Amino acid sequence: MTSQDMSVLLVDDDPHACAIFELVMNHYQLPIRVVDNAESAITYLQSNTPDIVVMDIFLPGLDGYQALKQIRKTAADPNCPVVATTAYYTNDTQQEIMNRGFDGYLPKPFDSSQLVSFLRSVAGK
Repeated sequence: MTSQDMSVLLVDDDPHACAIFELVMNHYQLPIRVVDNAESAITYLQSNTPDIVVMDIFLPGLDGYQALKQIRKTAADPNCPVVATTAYYTNDTQQEIMNRGFDGYLPKPFDSSQLVSFLRSVAGK
């Protein structure tokens, strides 16, 4: 696969999680854009279409659930796959996330050895 085979938008306000995520993406030479709030993600997605969006649920301002609704209404590609991620979860979290329209669920801390293959499977890459 080429280095441009999957582009990622990461929406997360946790600098540590972002740093680890970026390290993994850079290791695989995958383009990544990082924003720390939902409003920036929504604005970015109005004129850009990454192959996949990874969005934290608990963000300052709009949360991930509210952001997903806006993305589905206003994004350049409203069908762009969006994966939810959170460090705060229960046994019901995955089902709740899927019921709210996300395309996948990535619990934190994520397994860096499986991250890219998971993202590729959700993005269809």
